[in-house]
Amino acid sequence: MAVAASACASGLALATLAAWAAPPARAGAGVALEPLPSSFDIAVGEQRTLPVNGALTRVAVGDPSVADVLVIRGDRRGGLLLVGKGAGTTNVMVWENGVQRTFTVNVTTNAARALLGPGTPDVKVLGGTAIITGSAANMEQHQRAVAAAQGSVAASGNGGKGGKGGGKDGQDGGDAGGGDGTVLDNSTIATRSVVQVDVRVVEFSRTVLKEIGFNFFRQNNGFSFGSFTPTSLTSSTVGSSSTTVQSTLPISSAFNLVFSSATHGLFADLSLMETNNLARVLAEPTLVALSGQSASFLAGGEIPVPVPQALGATAIEYKSYGIGLSLTPTVLSPQRIALKIAPEASQLDFSNAVTISGVSVPAITTRRTETTVELGDGESFVIGGLIDRETASNVNKVPLLGDLPVIGAFFKQLNYQQNEKELVIVVTPHLVSPLAKDAKLPTTPGELAEQRNAPVWRSLLGGAAAREPVPGFSP
Repeated sequence: MAVAASACASGLALATLAAWAAPPARAGAGVALEPLPSSFDIAVGEQRTLPVNGALTRVAVGDPSVADVLVIRGDRRGGLLLVGKGAGTTNVMVWENGVQRTFTVNVTTNAARALLGPGTPDVKVLGGTAIITGSAANMEQHQRAVAAAQGSVAASGNGGKGGKGGGKDGQDGGDAGGGDGTVLDNSTIATRSVVQVDVRVVEFSRTVLKEIGFNFFRQNNGFSFGSFTPTSLTSSTVGSSSTTVQSTLPISSAFNLVFSSATHGLFADLSLMETNNLARVLAEPTLVALSGQSASFLAGGEIPVPVPQALGATAIEYKSYGIGLSLTPTVLSPQRIALKIAPEASQLDFSNAVTISGVSVPAITTRRTETTVELGDGESFVIGGLIDRETASNVNKVPLLGDLPVIGAFFKQLNYQQNEKELVIVVTPHLVSPLAKDAKLPTTPGELAEQRNAPVWRSLLGGAAAREPVPGFSP
């Protein structure tokens, strides 16, 4: 026959078992009692039988919403059946032959039991608050403990009746139940938390410019004929017996081929230009950040921007531009690092400038991306594809004549320009540790070459015969 312990109004479950128990033995009468375990871990809905040593007189449960007890009478000595009801921790008190026993019951959800295991921190639910303690071997095991804690407080309903609900603001949940509860994380991760990230930022720029222009002028027996590049003819004088023409070169910075014959009254100018510009910008910063914290880098500058204010006043704000990088490392394990990186490349664009309070402010052209990768200690990855290509082609020609094959080349001007920029970023994270106390520090650049209290005058007077190339520094 089994009898359930009834809960009193104060939340204390108490059952008097004198009717079913055998006549109690006197305490200290030589009855050897087997000590009960100090704590039991069970899951919600799980049952566990606990043997007792003597006749049961009373059983009390601190929080009936967490666990309940059933008294089983199979022989003259009774037994206890623990039943997990909700995630949390409570105390169970047992009186056997007048001797009081107390042990702790920890009830977890089935999901938490599946998530938790060897190497994960401990999770305990007290009312509507879950507390994470202990140490995790890596970030994955820590996240499993956090997920188990969040699921436990959600399933407990802030502790049920009489429980203290944590809530997001730490307020008392009272008897309301429900809510998300609070998770207090006091655990640690057994990994090095300092990450050094070596970054190589390479920007490759290429500019291609091709231009061609042609000027032609013919004069014979008072008749003149000419073809000039648009806007290159500045003036012309036509007289009764002669014609004078003044013109500029079609492309001032180009290679110009000039042909002139005074006898035949012929003048021609052919301008050709082709430009290829290559540029490579390299930055190699080294950033150090704690796990979960951010670090940033900027190689560029700041441009002042006037901002109109009230009553005609003007304030100055500074806008950053250049090659920037922001990253956030997260240590997952002693050999794995999750890295969130956001590179950015921007430059001033004077072609789209605006005028503010009489000041011309250039626009800023920006290329930006954001990505997250998982790497091992010392592994590298490359971010490419940040390409900016601008192509412009312009043809100025004489109508109809400029469309003729071969001959049409003498009646038009071509301008072709292409600007291409590509940004490549190479990132290599490392797990590092600080130098030990009183360790010998590495030398700084130029420290070994510097001479303390050096003979400066000897270098000054000796000239080329002096051993030091610069006063105060050794070669």
